[in-house]
Amino acid sequence: MKKAIATIMIAGAASMMCACGNDDGDQNQGNGHTTGQETMRMPAGTATGDMSTVDQGKLTAFAVAFRTRYPDLSQDRDDADIKEIVLDTCDDIAEGTSEQQVSDEIRDQAEHNGVIPTQAQVDEIYDMVTPACP
Repeated sequence: MKKAIATIMIAGAASMMCACGNDDGDQNQGNGHTTGQETMRMPAGTATGDMSTVDQGKLTAFAVAFRTRYPDLSQDRDDADIKEIVLDTCDDIAEGTSEQQVSDEIRDQAEHNGVIPTQAQVDEIYDMVTPACP
């Protein structure tokens, strides 16, 4: 059991490290074709307001890390719902919302099936989200 948990945590960490690489190689020079990291384009009128692109790799890494770190908050929850925490938080940060208000929103969004994250968990989630923001 401990070996399985360690394997999951290592896989999550490896995914997070790969997704959080630098952005220097996002486009081939001259031809405009993107390589490496993909972006998720949000349709107009979504909950993410003015944010037009978010790094898909970072969103996926966040979902993996969230599931690994907070199994009680992610049980019976789809990835899109978990990724929405990132999208909404990045939006709030871009709009200049105070850190306390952002933390309160994270608490509300992370809550699931009656399980409310502790303040320490909210702070950790905030720290996990910010690298994913454009």
